[in-house]
Amino acid sequence: MEGYRRECYFVTEMRIEKSEIHLWQLEEADFELSSLQSECLAWLTETELKRFQRYQFDQLRKQLLLGRVLIRIALSSYDSSVAPASWNFTYNDYGKPAISEEQNRTSLYFSLSHSAEKVVLAVSRFKDIGIDVECARKPRRIAAIARRYFSDNEAAQLLNLPKDQQQSRFYDLWALKEAYIKACGMGLAIPLQHFSYGFPGNDGLTIEFDAQRNDSEKAWQFWQLSAGSDFKLAVAAKAGKDCVAHTVSLWRLRSLDRVIAQDVQVIRSK
Repeated sequence: MEGYRRECYFVTEMRIEKSEIHLWQLEEADFELSSLQSECLAWLTETELKRFQRYQFDQLRKQLLLGRVLIRIALSSYDSSVAPASWNFTYNDYGKPAISEEQNRTSLYFSLSHSAEKVVLAVSRFKDIGIDVECARKPRRIAAIARRYFSDNEAAQLLNLPKDQQQSRFYDLWALKEAYIKACGMGLAIPLQHFSYGFPGNDGLTIEFDAQRNDSEKAWQFWQLSAGSDFKLAVAAKAGKDCVAHTVSLWRLRSLDRVIAQDVQVIRSK
């Protein structure tokens, strides 16, 4: 996610086509919590504000607030008739948010993720979109987690790697799995063992679904994107029956009124 290209200010409304996925990211270090609270705390819903107030640590408060700010600023850049503070959201039975039907005149959908100091957002014109970012610095009980949550093939291939490569692959898999279940809108109600990723060649990705999952491999696109040496970033998108090939572009929010377009660096894709 490195490499600045150009600056864009929110005075111009952004456009997104049905074949496009726009990724937005921000770094917590670019924002001060005190300024965010004075300018954006009123943007939170009553439920979000109560959650914000329950947090005792500033880091958690800042992360929650920045996530909501990123969603609202991004959506208003596509539909300037709705101010950032005015967006209303609904949630499905599994907790996936969506713009309220009466406000979603431009058919916008989104997926949010955050880890450590990074917040990322995917915006599209289709419902089945998912994004996940994982900070890969923290050691994990890789063998135990893989055997419990990954498919047999994934666990076997992961644990056959040299020890110094296992943590990186573990987070590759976890981010990809999270992106898919978020795109489906069901979260962990989908057993992670019911679908399996492969990593052919230097830049390939594959996915297989077992009979219980009953999904189509051809219907999906996946990307692993560069997000810095300590992070794993994955995006999942359903191409649908028309098999639309989606393209990905990237923007970084540097302040409440300034965004920078960045080059997308694809590591692997399907």
